[in-house]
Amino acid sequence: MKSEDLDRLAALIAAELDRLTSRPPTSGARAPWLRPPVRPEPPARGGEPAPWTGAAQTLGDIAPVRTPVPSDHRADPGAAAAAIRAAASGKAPPRGASGTRVHTGGRPAGRSRGTAVGREVTVGVSNRHLHLSPADARALFGPDGLQPQRPLTQPGQFAAVQRVTTTGPGGKIEGIRVVGPARDETQLELARSDAITLGVAPPVAGSGHLGQSVGRVTLEGTHGRVQLSRGVIIAARHLHLAPDDAARWGLADGDTVSIRCGQGPREVTWHGVRVRAGAAHATEFHLDGDEARAAGVETGAPATIVAVNHAGRGRRPLFTERDVIAAARRGEAIPPGALLTPSARDRAQALGLRVP
Repeated sequence: MKSEDLDRLAALIAAELDRLTSRPPTSGARAPWLRPPVRPEPPARGGEPAPWTGAAQTLGDIAPVRTPVPSDHRADPGAAAAAIRAAASGKAPPRGASGTRVHTGGRPAGRSRGTAVGREVTVGVSNRHLHLSPADARALFGPDGLQPQRPLTQPGQFAAVQRVTTTGPGGKIEGIRVVGPARDETQLELARSDAITLGVAPPVAGSGHLGQSVGRVTLEGTHGRVQLSRGVIIAARHLHLAPDDAARWGLADGDTVSIRCGQGPREVTWHGVRVRAGAAHATEFHLDGDEARAAGVETGAPATIVAVNHAGRGRRPLFTERDVIAAARRGEAIPPGALLTPSARDRAQALGLRVP
């Protein structure tokens, strides 16, 4: 193709583009080939943000959560700008007409219904004690049974007048408190240091979970002795929760929480605290004597829930063979809905644990 042919083709292309443009050529000047971009009008300062900005959305609209929390994301633009300017100048945020702080976004101040994180509970130090079956109570103290001395925090329970002396392979502990009323099976709850004194190695287990408990201890009362072949445990730390509190905080029996207590260099966060909720419970966080001394707290001290793990809600827990062995040692069952690896399932069946 010759140069004059290229010039002729370029002229044809230019003519076609001139024909297609929306504005005809004026004053002999060629119209632009492409329409210039049009910028949208900015919203008025201090007014509501334009819908396309996304500023009118709540955080729950953007990132849904299992337990919705009210959001302050719809902050007034003018108030937000004033708060930012005040913060930049080193001044405190301005106060609203009601005297409260102006929140420009994020989680609102205070707690909403259904939120357990941030709730304060009271510590109850659960020292070593003994629950007796009716038969063992008669064998130790005669036909009169247990005599109440004072009621305990948990509904229906009492500290009995009677105490026992407990002897194990390694030593003896006198004056262990008996807690009534009688239960289906005798259960001796110790701290780790108590177990060392007696020369036994009980598992950490929830109350009533005696499948992996140990014996080899002798109980001595005013009327006789009882030799235990099982029933000795180290009680797992737990949170008793009254029904009203459980409903308000969005917790259920079997959930686990993390609780922080103590102050300064002794501050401790306890993980895996099992929730025990129902009509038979009053809200109180139970630690054994060793745990309380480690955190430097006593009965009545405050503690704060800092994390929650809902049982059976959200992701299903995965159990490996090591997890199954650890649960068996603690005397705990495999939680419903858990996913088991093939080796974990075989180990659970070998240990006699029910596989969900």
